Amino acid sequence: MRVIVFGAGVVGVATAYYLNQAGHEVTVVEQNEGVGLGTSFANGGIVSAFTARPWASPEVPLMLLRWFGRADAPYLFRLRPDMQRITWAIKFLRQCTKKKFLKSQEISLRLSTYSYACLRDVREKEQIEYDQLSQGVLHLCGTEREMNEAANSELGFEDKQFHPEIINMAEVLKIEPALESSAEKYAGALYYPRDESGDAHKFTVGLAGAAQRQGVKFCYATSLEGFVRQGRKISEAKTDKGLLEADAYVVCLGSFSPIVLKQIGIRMPIYPLKGYSITIPTLGYSGAPKVALHESSRRVVMSRLGSRLRVAGTAELTGYDNTITPARINALIDVTKNIFPDCGDFAKAKHWAGLRPMTPDCLPILGTTAYDNLFINTGHGSTGWTYACGSGRVIADIISGAKAEIDLSGLTSERF
Repeated sequence: MRVIVFGAGVVGVATAYYLNQAGHEVTVVEQNEGVGLGTSFANGGIVSAFTARPWASPEVPLMLLRWFGRADAPYLFRLRPDMQRITWAIKFLRQCTKKKFLKSQEISLRLSTYSYACLRDVREKEQIEYDQLSQGVLHLCGTEREMNEAANSELGFEDKQFHPEIINMAEVLKIEPALESSAEKYAGALYYPRDESGDAHKFTVGLAGAAQRQGVKFCYATSLEGFVRQGRKISEAKTDKGLLEADAYVVCLGSFSPIVLKQIGIRMPIYPLKGYSITIPTLGYSGAPKVALHESSRRVVMSRLGSRLRVAGTAELTGYDNTITPARINALIDVTKNIFPDCGDFAKAKHWAGLRPMTPDCLPILGTTAYDNLFINTGHGSTGWTYACGSGRVIADIISGAKAEIDLSGLTSERF
């Protein structure tokens, strides 16, 4: 079967790879000049196999109020006169109940653990190097109360593979000595020894190379503009380079998926949440961490990527705008300096902003559509790096007429 995949981020490339492995003739269409240059380019780097959590949690409404009006707030909702933005924000806030959070969390972990197994298999098979580290993730807690509340929540899982180790700062320093200079700021941590980190962009490039060697074609600098319909099927895709024809089409366009799909009557509740990152050169400095970290009070994550330290976080509801706001970058710099003052050369840090394609329940949308030969793999939010291989494998199975290896309830468009 001839299949066209639209989008060459980590999700689109993984989808193309698995479709090719299933025996299909695959072409990837990407508007940029290469793979992984959008949201996949400079994300936080953590593969949250055992810690994937929806952002729509009960703590969010109170956090929004506490940080209201501050340009450096972890979550910043700019509710200008835009009905799409306001409608999405209302739906998101309605998800911030304990019952809905726990349900979304269960679905999230179902996909994340499956995807992690797929990631391990493909990196071994294709020998992809992406600054991968398997030293776990530390979730730093500022107070004993915060740590106890987090521990009680995490230990509620019936499956013990999701249970963290609850450790004091003396034990934290044995795992990550670089925290010595800021140890007094924290009471302890929740340690997840099985989570990993790595450079999503490097992985995407490596996987695309493997796919290309095995026959996948990549068409760069080509934008999808719409589809030509013929009854319940898509007959052609309209691009700025002309019409493209295939037996099946897959939309993996992240935040831009709803714009294209709306033209053919498919509405996706996906809206971009802008995130920021800084990448700090660490060569010649001794104070950078080697273990991935989550600073819970500011919702910031840190990952060591070879001779670089990636620091990422914040969520800004501001529409399709990826311009960099200095206050948001400065907030990341301040947090990093506060924890790791000698981690690297801050003057040479690279600044980045990208659009996370977020659904109200923070779960991706996978599978079929109202058109028999049009499929979607989009809306992965802040967890595209974690979900990419698993969701790509799911789409390949569906298009091949095979049953997906995991339960897809809560992950398809029918839930909206």
